[in-house]
Amino acid sequence: MMKWLMPLFISVILLTGCGSFTFSDDDDGEVSINLFGLFSGDTDDAITVTDKDGAEQSIGFKQDDDGSIEVSGTSDDGEETFSFGAGASSELHEEFPKEIPFPDSAQIVGTQRVADENEVMFTVQFIFEEDAAEVYEVYKDFVHGQNYDDVQEMETDVNFSVQGAMEDKSKSISLSVTNYAEDEENMAVLIVIND
Repeated sequence: MMKWLMPLFISVILLTGCGSFTFSDDDDGEVSINLFGLFSGDTDDAITVTDKDGAEQSIGFKQDDDGSIEVSGTSDDGEETFSFGAGASSELHEEFPKEIPFPDSAQIVGTQRVADENEVMFTVQFIFEEDAAEVYEVYKDFVHGQNYDDVQEMETDVNFSVQGAMEDKSKSISLSVTNYAEDEENMAVLIVIND
C-alpha cells in the first residue's frame, strides 16, 4: 500500500497542475517552492524567497550520482550570493584563489562560498594522507610568503593552525589541520576572505 503513495501524490500534482506553491512569511515576504525542481534534485530555482520590498533570492539544488550535493543561491540581479557543496565529488568554486596549494592526495569533501557586498568568504574542508605536520609547514610558509600584516600560529600534538590577515582586513586566510591516528586520513579546514 505504501509504495503507491508517492506515485499517487505525484499524479495528483500533475493532474491538478499544482507543481509549486507559495506561502507568506512573518516579515511580509513570501516563499515559493517548485516541487518538481525540489524532487528532481537538479534545479536553479527550487525555492524562491521574496522580501517585503520585492527583492528575490533563488535557491537551487543539484545532486550527483554519488550522493554529493550542491546548494546555491542567486539574487534577483543574477549574482551568486552563496554556494555550498558536500560529498566525494565536491569541487573548488571557480573563484577560489588558484595560488593556494593543496596536498597531492587532497580530497575535497566540503566547500562553501558566501558573498556579502564586496566581501567573499570561501571555506574548504578536505582530507589528505600526507603527514599533517608537513602539510602545516607548507601552509605556514605560504601564509608568511603572502606579506600579511599579522600572522598567528598555534601547534599542539594533534592540531596545527595558522592565520594571516591584512591590517585593513581586506584579505585574510586561516588554516586548521587535524592529525588523526596513523591509519586514518588527516583533515584540514581552509578559510579565505577577500574584499
